[in-house]
Amino acid sequence: MAQQELDGGDTVNERRPIIYQANPLIEARKAMNTMEMRLFLIALQDVNPHLSKNDRFYDKKFPATHIAPAQVKEILGNGMYMTLLDKTCDSLAKRVLVIRMQDGMKFVPLFAVIQYRKRVGLDIRFNDEMRPYLLDIFEEGKGYTKIAMKQIFYLSSAYSMRLLELMLQYQGFMQDGCVRRHIELADLRFMLNVDERKYQRIQDFCKR
Repeated sequence: MAQQELDGGDTVNERRPIIYQANPLIEARKAMNTMEMRLFLIALQDVNPHLSKNDRFYDKKFPATHIAPAQVKEILGNGMYMTLLDKTCDSLAKRVLVIRMQDGMKFVPLFAVIQYRKRVGLDIRFNDEMRPYLLDIFEEGKGYTKIAMKQIFYLSSAYSMRLLELMLQYQGFMQDGCVRRHIELADLRFMLNVDERKYQRIQDFCKR
């Protein structure tokens, strides 16, 4: 898919309305805050994955995602957004996703490129190690979850984004118009990147 340039308008609506993640990535530990999650989601919008044997056109490598300065400012807020941008890019460059494997854990760096240029904008590109979870989904055969960006992008916290991802993973099993899923507390702490010593009761999650 060709790189997309945004010169104005709504960041979400200008790009793909649907994003896809392999199910192991949905259940991974994603240590990202709200702003980082939004940049992650925007980058996902530019990825055209291989989903089925009937696919004829899909990305062979990760495209670069370009976000114009106006959109960067919109995402980070109109206050001291340059300070927030420095901090967000610095932390996002260090983010490593933890993916459960049958025989252990896999630690995968999220992005290969994060670059901001004044009056040009922000450029980000996924690390090639993310291929099995974002590009080669059909080849991996682990299933995938599709999410409409309008459902998730403007949620107020990274926790709410993650909970919605986990629920939508089970949308194919909807009953009576509802998605139901049982998650053990230890698994919930892992997937939400919560210290294993905290929130030992479900009431603590509901409260905080």
